[in-house]
Amino acid sequence: MGQHKSWSRLDNAAKIFPPTSSRRSTKVFRLVCVLNEPVDKDTLQRALERAVDAFPLYRSVLKKGLFWYYFEDSDIRAQVQEECLPVCSPLYNVDRHGLLFRVSYFGQRINLEVFHSLADGSGALRFLRGMIHHYLALKHGLTGHLADDEPARDQVDQDAFYQYYDKSGAIPKQDHCKAYRIRGERYPRNALSITEGLMSARAALDRAHEHRASLSEFLVAHLICAILDGMAVRDRQRPIVITVPVDLRRFFPAQTARNFFGLMLVKIDACKEIPDFERVLDIVRESFERQLSRDNLSIAISRYSAIENNPFIKAIPLQLKIPILRLAGLRSDRGDTAGFSNVGRVVMPEEDARYIRMFGVYFSAKRPQVCVCSFGDTLAISMSSPLMDTAVQRRFFRALTSLGIDVQVISNLP
Repeated sequence: MGQHKSWSRLDNAAKIFPPTSSRRSTKVFRLVCVLNEPVDKDTLQRALERAVDAFPLYRSVLKKGLFWYYFEDSDIRAQVQEECLPVCSPLYNVDRHGLLFRVSYFGQRINLEVFHSLADGSGALRFLRGMIHHYLALKHGLTGHLADDEPARDQVDQDAFYQYYDKSGAIPKQDHCKAYRIRGERYPRNALSITEGLMSARAALDRAHEHRASLSEFLVAHLICAILDGMAVRDRQRPIVITVPVDLRRFFPAQTARNFFGLMLVKIDACKEIPDFERVLDIVRESFERQLSRDNLSIAISRYSAIENNPFIKAIPLQLKIPILRLAGLRSDRGDTAGFSNVGRVVMPEEDARYIRMFGVYFSAKRPQVCVCSFGDTLAISMSSPLMDTAVQRRFFRALTSLGIDVQVISNLP
């Protein structure tokens, strides 16, 4: 008889990604760590194996059950490879049960790419930090520890959506609208352009605070203005909507390394007049303040979980659920113009930090997606896009440089 393999359910947010992933939208994101020295492949392989031991869910493959997808433990050994694939290439293949992450390197850079069903950015960052810490310990004989290097398995694999789902309260109906979409010619073979701006985190924060805004509010307002400046008059009938993931761990005590995020929508209506930057920032700030409360986020958790826990939905076989989930994904796609994600400040032990230059994050997307993270005083802002036109990227970074922020722009474009 074959050995029985352990399995686990997908968390609530993870269930939408398998049926809606495609070569055009892989639902893969990349976290990057750039060292001050060339990467040693053999040492990185050993560090990867230690990290997987601490995060056993990363051994899982994704399979179809009768009613839902599920994770099954596998014997597949993750292998470090020199980078050879385009950024955020597909990881999930319905016909081939492979691991849902990959680790690659090139020069001084270490890449971790993750299929979104496995983890969100904050969860995957814990895995990457652990792997980098093991790498530097093996390479340089360091003896320190990460505060969360060896979390308890039940905390790492926790489905926090299930823990905080409250089915007793009423769930307000959510409004949906068709958002303005940026049109244009796309790169062949579903390629992504990546434009990244590197700058002083202190300088960017100072400019944001001068406008009485958080860094995320400040950058979202600049992103909206960069889009507004390129809109034709006929396009202003539809609002600009920016989707902003919210790390729910900031509001609910959870140590999960899986998905635990909500979505916040920031909407700007420009049909009557084009607002200036200060007016846009006021709207963004009010939207953040209104939506970023524990009560509103509790409602969001309940809204996501109510569908999954509906007895009628539960009873529908997965093969019938898949087209329903795809339609829900298409409806959601029509509701946003661009995305903005701030992974936040990456912290490493001091003895590790002296070997690290920076961290970065990129996301595969059907439309422009801005991702932000910082390490030390280096703030990395990337914009990934499938569109050949880079006007939004140019306007966004020029707006920052016009404020006196010194921005170094790098790109994978020819």
